[in-house]
Amino acid sequence: MIFISGIHAVGKGYFCGLVKKELGIEAYSASDLIAKARNAGFSSDKLVADIKENQQYLLTAVQELRESGTDFILDGHFCLINKSTGEPERISLETFTTLKPEAIVLLTEKPEVIVERRKTRDGIDETPEYVEQFQNMEKQYAKEVAELLNAKLFISTGAADLESAIDFLRSL
Repeated sequence: MIFISGIHAVGKGYFCGLVKKELGIEAYSASDLIAKARNAGFSSDKLVADIKENQQYLLTAVQELRESGTDFILDGHFCLINKSTGEPERISLETFTTLKPEAIVLLTEKPEVIVERRKTRDGIDETPEYVEQFQNMEKQYAKEVAELLNAKLFISTGAADLESAIDFLRSL
């Protein structure tokens, strides 16, 4: 399993669509898998009340996908915004040690681009400074998890290098 990560509005869904088109690998969104298992969706503000509980739903859904025997991409996060604090927090390390991705692609983008996407898509106003801090938190944790799991890691710097990220996946 390949894990595609990045903060909200970085372009994970778009990138997964490119990968599916270029490489023929099926892509699943962690949010969609969790929502389907819980039979409940998520709000556009991206605040998550039950981070730990949701990860259990995700792990069960991923196990079912693995049992199918096909390769797939999982689009998700290393950090989420906790509804009670309004601040980003790391998803438990246990989630990633159970998921055991063989490779990780971390998507990043210029904070101003993400700010505009969040405003247009979700009606959420965030500052470039907040987005930069959130991306740095996501990047640091991605590096730690990749090292711990001995997973290959590619960090994209934005839309201009998505082809390099696809080439990285092609090389696996």
